[in-house]
Amino acid sequence: MNALELLKKDHQTISDLFADARTYIDMKRLFPSIKTELETHAHLEETIFYPEYQRHDRLKDLVQDAETQHALIKDLLEDLNNQEGPEFENSFQTLMAEVQLHITEEENEIFPQIRSLVDGPDLGDLGEALETDKLEYQLIHASGAARLDEAAAPKKLKA
Repeated sequence: MNALELLKKDHQTISDLFADARTYIDMKRLFPSIKTELETHAHLEETIFYPEYQRHDRLKDLVQDAETQHALIKDLLEDLNNQEGPEFENSFQTLMAEVQLHITEEENEIFPQIRSLVDGPDLGDLGEALETDKLEYQLIHASGAARLDEAAAPKKLKA
């Protein structure tokens, strides 16, 4: 899968999760999955995708704007960790709007310019690098979450 296809697939997964979050209960239930997807996606873009294209003058400002959006989204995710009730709902709605804006700008501004600058094989190679890094990132963070769950679990006493 080429890099743009992979990132668009991530965008669709995130959009689908947001679409399923219609009520406060859904928002709270889906928030951990949304947070994980957004953090993984941001990691890929910030460590592999954006550095690859930031060197092009035509993309420099667009990539910088996208990174600014990432910082705002990360702040919203952090805030949501500590919120409940109406405050959570309002922040969640803001998060959805910011993420949708980010997706729209990437797919309508950044991706078309990248297509005009880069040929198919290069996007394929970059897609492979993104896929590999995504799997590694997910494995590392899943094992870290498992260790946290294990540490938080009550210890069993030996008889």
